[in-house]
Amino acid sequence: MAKLVDPDSLNQATEVVIDTTGKTIQLLVAGNLNDDAPGSTSGVTMQAVYSFLKEEWKTDAALNKFKFPIKMFTKTDGQFQNGWDWEDAQTRQLVRDAGWTEITGDKYAGLISLGNFDDTGDQGYYLQTTGFDGTTADFDKTGNVNEGIMIYNATGPVDYTDYLKAFLRIQGKLYSEYNLLSEQGISALEPVLYRLPLSNSTDLKVTESDANIDANTPYTGMKINYLKGSGFTTWANSTLYAAGAVVQEASGSPKRWFFTPAGGTSSGTDVQDDSGVTDWEAYDGEESINGVYYAFNRVITGNGGTDREIYDWAMRQLRKTSDINADDTPSSNQQGFGTVKGNIAVPLAEYVGDTLKPKGGVLLRGFASASTNNIIHRDITVDGGGLDSEYVPVTSTERPFPTVASGTLEFSANLVSEDDANTKYTMYFTTNPGGNFDTSSAIIVQDNSSTDITGQITAASINWDFDYTNNAQGGRTPNTDAAVTVVAQGLPGAEWTIATATITASSGQTITVTANDERNYSNPA
Repeated sequence: MAKLVDPDSLNQATEVVIDTTGKTIQLLVAGNLNDDAPGSTSGVTMQAVYSFLKEEWKTDAALNKFKFPIKMFTKTDGQFQNGWDWEDAQTRQLVRDAGWTEITGDKYAGLISLGNFDDTGDQGYYLQTTGFDGTTADFDKTGNVNEGIMIYNATGPVDYTDYLKAFLRIQGKLYSEYNLLSEQGISALEPVLYRLPLSNSTDLKVTESDANIDANTPYTGMKINYLKGSGFTTWANSTLYAAGAVVQEASGSPKRWFFTPAGGTSSGTDVQDDSGVTDWEAYDGEESINGVYYAFNRVITGNGGTDREIYDWAMRQLRKTSDINADDTPSSNQQGFGTVKGNIAVPLAEYVGDTLKPKGGVLLRGFASASTNNIIHRDITVDGGGLDSEYVPVTSTERPFPTVASGTLEFSANLVSEDDANTKYTMYFTTNPGGNFDTSSAIIVQDNSSTDITGQITAASINWDFDYTNNAQGGRTPNTDAAVTVVAQGLPGAEWTIATATITASSGQTITVTANDERNYSNPA
């Protein structure tokens, strides 16, 4: 069956019961009328009900004796009058394409979703209070939405006219949400019909099930911290800072970020000599990207996971009805943001092609080095307006990491089977202005954390990374390919050997190091 729009589809005592004693209009799931999901293709429009009542009042002498029940202002909004009202909740759930006011003073707004749900079984839900600790309600039916929801309860009264946010978050599908008032510039909801975008489709980047994410590493070691903080401006003299203000120092090199638990009026030349605000402390949400410090207010710790694993975990958190805020950031002063229920938290990340872009203000830490080139952060831009009412940056700027080359050293079995203490590997620049390999000034290649790539051969595969963008060791030209030579040896098990390769601006590079069996080494006890 389809949504009824023609009053001729309605019949007294079958789909519609008119009670002149109780002065109620009741809609029944019967005859031509059904209440199946989705709401967009069932029920009956209020205009059709109104038109049917007009016809019945004209032809039915028993009804004509009574004042008419409904005043329609447009075809999509009306008001009960003359003591009449809907009979019950089931009746209200059958009304489509309309908002209305009841004789009690209760008000209902009609909601229609634009776009398509991927499946008629997908369940949307909504929130009618601000903040991240509220309780959501499911729409009455699954699939594309078309129904009325109460926005004002005259008993109490309880007023829900100042906030409404709808969500559609289904595992394995792209998420959708819509803040009706802010998106449409509405100051207060009225008992009329609203249309809001809400749709979904398959999320091609989701690769893991909820069960595995909830039970297995690296997911179980991941967490998110929501940090207290406001402002995000450049420090200035003679400025009143609220408790919890975050500033970037005015003259440091590089400029760092600071947080004040108590606030106050600044006095001095910068954070370091401020005698007016005396409790500036390092801000936990700062991060150095390519030598510049940027600010973030939500920090995801990745526990060594790849960008895809972190994305899977983050999307899982956004469907939890429990508090997802770990609230264990190092500074106790910056803890206490409060409860954040996952299913109403703002989005955390998205993929653009194969690049993971955390949402504005979201910082990823502790991710797999090989994912560095796949991630572009978006900071809370200094002096960009701070945060909005949902603690999302008003202004964000993309901050890509320097390119990190990465890969593995793959060692032959005889190098691996030797006692670790008998083995050694070292990666040198084959050619370098400061000294080529096979000379006394040969330079050991440093990894992305400026540590020499050298050590014992403790496994068949050993990871390495390299700051492709910035590495200038020995006067080499940064952001260029690097020719390298890997030296390896055992003692009684494997001969001395070398392997050459060229490091390029990519991940997943394999350098195979193979040694002959050692047949001549001897060190009698």
